[in-house]
Amino acid sequence: MMSHSKAALTDEELKARYAWSLDRKIEESCDRIVDWHSRFGGRVSVSFSGGLDSTVLLDLVRNKCGYPEVPAVFSNTGLEFPENVHFVRSIPNVHEIRPRRGFRQVIETFGYPVVSKRVSQYVGEVQRAQGETATKRLRLTGMTSRGTKSRLGEIPDVWKPLIDCGFRVSDQCCQVLKKEPLARAMKIFGPPFVGTRAEESMQRELSYKQHGCNAYHMQSPRSTPIAFWTGQDIREYIKQESLPYSPLYDMGYDRSGCMWCLLGAHHADDNRFELLAKTHPRVYAFCRDRLGLFDVLDVVERLWGERYRRRTKKAAPTVSPSPNPALAGFCILKGG
Repeated sequence: MMSHSKAALTDEELKARYAWSLDRKIEESCDRIVDWHSRFGGRVSVSFSGGLDSTVLLDLVRNKCGYPEVPAVFSNTGLEFPENVHFVRSIPNVHEIRPRRGFRQVIETFGYPVVSKRVSQYVGEVQRAQGETATKRLRLTGMTSRGTKSRLGEIPDVWKPLIDCGFRVSDQCCQVLKKEPLARAMKIFGPPFVGTRAEESMQRELSYKQHGCNAYHMQSPRSTPIAFWTGQDIREYIKQESLPYSPLYDMGYDRSGCMWCLLGAHHADDNRFELLAKTHPRVYAFCRDRLGLFDVLDVVERLWGERYRRRTKKAAPTVSPSPNPALAGFCILKGG
């Protein structure tokens, strides 16, 4: 059993949890699910995107833990792959919600989401700053109002040129298109189970270390019962339980999110737009001709490429090409 201590989880403890067997992870996740369900008297929901993680989570809640009546909520941003929407709508008791504004309104009002949510937030804050502010100083130098250095509070040097890049940058896309509709849904259906995992990002790892799976005391309480699972665990569970999953993963995609999300798209091993051109050419053309996404991505990729060239010129390592690790092992879903 996991400890209920409020002490922050250490790196060693998290590493140990990653190494648990799948059977143990299922047991521990079900314990967290039962606790959450009990705490709110059964008035809870599952945030369901149609991705592999939320597919596993929904099965844990409804089948492994025996709560088939728990509703799922799908936030249809308007940017979803049609194949994924069809899959989501094939699942019973899924409530579809929509945002009040569309993507074009978001980028025209707030700016483009690029690199990561954190970088988009920080760059946008500096772009909007009026004069010299404590926040602007923190984002540019890492110096806090107390005179201490905060590495996590500073925009990485490689991305500081985005401040004067000629287009606005913002982290509001996900907030407006997904989080706000889900917040409204939570008031109707109850505090959600969310299928995020600690290994997916530094922010999610820090959140799990601090709050554990069941974050009862956050401003918006949520449960992340599979936070300590790995991508391999997810694939193994899907194969073990013979779960149906979104057809996107058999089309070459490693994610089921928004079709033209720019976050992380600058990485050399990311081929989402190349795939989009093949599988949904009209959508690809819309992104190019109507939304200006590729002009934005060109700027981001140029900055990233300059960083890479500086590093390789300095270190000159010999690296063998390797496949995208996020795609590795997907043949197991087909029994390959």
